[in-house]
Amino acid sequence: MTDFADQVAQLCLEKYMKLGKNGKPSEKEWTVLSGIVLKKSNGSLSLVALATGTKCLGEIDLINTELYEEGCRLSDSHAEVLARRAFLRYLYEQLDLSFGGAKSDVFVINNEKKIKLIDGISFHFFTSQTPCGDCSIFLKEEFSENDEPLTKIRKCDYTDKGQTIIGLNNDNEEKEIMKDIYRTGAKCVKFEKFQDAHLPGVNYHVIGPLRTKPGRGNPTLSLSCSDKMAKWNILGVQGSLLSILIPPIKMETIVVGGNSPFSLEAMERGLYKRFNEKAYNLNIVQSKLSFKQQKNYERKHPCPTSIIWCAVRNRNTEIAVEGRKQGATKKKKGRNLLVTRRAFFETFLRICDKYQNFKCDIRHPKKITYLDYKKWSKDYQNLWSVLKSKSFHAWPSKPIRLQTFVL
Repeated sequence: MTDFADQVAQLCLEKYMKLGKNGKPSEKEWTVLSGIVLKKSNGSLSLVALATGTKCLGEIDLINTELYEEGCRLSDSHAEVLARRAFLRYLYEQLDLSFGGAKSDVFVINNEKKIKLIDGISFHFFTSQTPCGDCSIFLKEEFSENDEPLTKIRKCDYTDKGQTIIGLNNDNEEKEIMKDIYRTGAKCVKFEKFQDAHLPGVNYHVIGPLRTKPGRGNPTLSLSCSDKMAKWNILGVQGSLLSILIPPIKMETIVVGGNSPFSLEAMERGLYKRFNEKAYNLNIVQSKLSFKQQKNYERKHPCPTSIIWCAVRNRNTEIAVEGRKQGATKKKKGRNLLVTRRAFFETFLRICDKYQNFKCDIRHPKKITYLDYKKWSKDYQNLWSVLKSKSFHAWPSKPIRLQTFVL
């Protein structure tokens, strides 16, 4: 499995090196790299989506921006999130090819004129470092002779009358506190029952709760990458809008880059165990290959720009700054990113109008909002409701008015 992880990582790292300098960090800056690789039934691998990014809009910026209200601005520009958005754009083009009678690498149309995934294909996710949030909280290397952790981190027990369990394997609690854990900048969602204690050492964080990413000077409404990737693992990366047209798509492998703190136990906990879910066919592994522009002592500042690439025929590469296309201004609203909510909404409706024989029985776009269309994905919404109801977590949502735009 390690050899396969290295192959996935190599595809992402090589493509990144071939991209132009625009959007890449300077010598003093760092960034995160994420990508998605397609494996065909014959075993061949190809990169279909790639992105870099570390930034996230704060709540104040999010609500007060006119562009975002029109669905034209991204709130979350972390690499994992942008790679998934680039992947969605790739899927839309593959869907367009299938409906148009051309050969697709992903989809095939059956006799009932329904879209299916081609047999034997699979998708594999790479990220140069452990996702922010719960997956990033684990002990620094402190092991006993039997390779067992010397201490445990504070964890939540949502079923035992709301009590917090503190697991300590040693009798000397003071000594235990001096040990430390890797920390995350993501904050516990304020409605979560359990919150970080911010105590010294191992008791700084509590594991389990949903978290929001830190923003530029003010809190954000964006969940951590650990939380978002958990949702994709359970519901599929395609989201609710595409679920109207295609079956769920889940990653088969999560590859974390080398030379980065990594814990398989924390990854499994963060991506599915804390939601009482099974692993399905998910493999989690660390590659030996590392991303040279990741955070280290020399690279001290996060890069403010993001690169978004996908394997499509036109405009396959975009550069984003503060959730907008680089160079976009209020006077140049037409210069929007092709991975925004509005762009996907436009693509979705264009495909539905272009291929009348395949589309759902949906109303005219002028009479229905982006949010209304998402609600039409009954199976996806039902599964999402089940997840929220049984996971004990206070899943937050962005203000409804940010999703009620029409074209």
